[in-house]
Amino acid sequence: MAVLGGLMTLGVIAIVVREAVEPPAPPVLSASLRLSRPTTAGWVAEVQIDNAGDDTAAAVEVEGVLGEETAHAALDYVPGHGHARVSLRFDTNPGTARFRVVGWSEP
Repeated sequence: MAVLGGLMTLGVIAIVVREAVEPPAPPVLSASLRLSRPTTAGWVAEVQIDNAGDDTAAAVEVEGVLGEETAHAALDYVPGHGHARVSLRFDTNPGTARFRVVGWSEP
């Protein structure tokens, strides 16, 4: 048991040292349409923002473009290796809209 405990302790120390020495990856954000549905005020597109980086992105700005129509929304944050969702409103079905993350800041 002492050997097992020692190995586990060395493993934890190695992980902590690696995390302390290795810089975290910056946010890598992407936007994709998850669902579109009609409402009485037009169409709502539910867009998922994925962050493949280690760092959290704050004040995330999202843009959706459908022909001449552009919709914007903001998220407080998207955690590292996590996701968040935002809703954008359009006059017509946003099935062919293009979505992108315009910018963010470091928290």
